[in-house]
Amino acid sequence: MSEQKKIHLLLVDDDPVMLQLFGGQFARKGFEVLNAHSGAEGWEMARRFKPEIIVLDYRMDKMDGMETAGHLKDGAETKGIPIIMLTNEDFSPEGIRAIKEVGVSEYIHKGLPFEQIMVKVKAFLKEKGIAYEEPKSDY
Repeated sequence: MSEQKKIHLLLVDDDPVMLQLFGGQFARKGFEVLNAHSGAEGWEMARRFKPEIIVLDYRMDKMDGMETAGHLKDGAETKGIPIIMLTNEDFSPEGIRAIKEVGVSEYIHKGLPFEQIMVKVKAFLKEKGIAYEEPKSDY
């Protein structure tokens, strides 16, 4: 029986509680989670590890999610990686247009149930042709 290759997901958030919360949930869904504590660290880790998907916080100190996404989409080695922006913001239509213009594939409100976040992540993996199979639960 062959073991499925883990999908690398880069989680970028300057809040350690959010990294732990979302990181743990993604890990339970079978992802190999890479944590970055800032936009700059996320940008560097994306270039080094080339994850299959990036989940990026919108509000961070120093380099926010918009600036980080811009750098990622400008880089030859990272421009093809789908980015989902997690936020507590309710964007206006202009705000949604702005995040799409910097190359963010989708934005998701942090307050949504995790299963709804997973629906978006699965959709982007499928769109990119990456096979994802949810691990079987022991319960």
